[in-house]
Amino acid sequence: MEQTKFLSLFSLIFMAMAILVVVPASSSSTKTTKTYTNFVKTSCNSTTYPSICLTYLLPYATAVKSNPQRLVKHALSATLKSAATTRVTVLKLAKAKNITKGDAAVLKDCVEEIQDSIDEIKNSLKAISSLKSSANKKFVISNAQTWTSAAITDENTCIDEFSEENVSPAIKSKIRNSIIRIARLSSNALYLINHLNI
Repeated sequence: MEQTKFLSLFSLIFMAMAILVVVPASSSSTKTTKTYTNFVKTSCNSTTYPSICLTYLLPYATAVKSNPQRLVKHALSATLKSAATTRVTVLKLAKAKNITKGDAAVLKDCVEEIQDSIDEIKNSLKAISSLKSSANKKFVISNAQTWTSAAITDENTCIDEFSEENVSPAIKSKIRNSIIRIARLSSNALYLINHLNI
């Protein structure tokens, strides 16, 4: 009987200790995730377009951790993905048979601008990816700033064409918002690059 009581008491003590060990680890994990989320929120709140920044970067908080370079990489990757998707859409519209020659010409120019923007964002991403191993970090950041600024110029050129040229409302509504989104993503990425403390 005494042995049974001893075993029961031992089991209770063991379970209590197990709970004490598990609970802090779990709450620590939650605290860490909150720290990462707060880092992304704070960084995004300072950008030119905070809401678009949060939409695209908050899902990557645990991957970014509290690392500004990782945040920049994810910002550039989000821009690249959005630009690639938009390019495909614009290219399909440019090849459609039921559009005017004027619309087709504007769309063709826009495809070229977006492609240039994609190439420039890729170059910026390469520069940021090489930052850790680079001996001249300021030079690398300067290159990333130059490439991202060039991408923004190309995106804005495309937006301007839609505003200046007599493009049909249907084409405008399908494309303009997507291109504005790319330009805003690029602008946020540039802001984050500009504020890298190296």
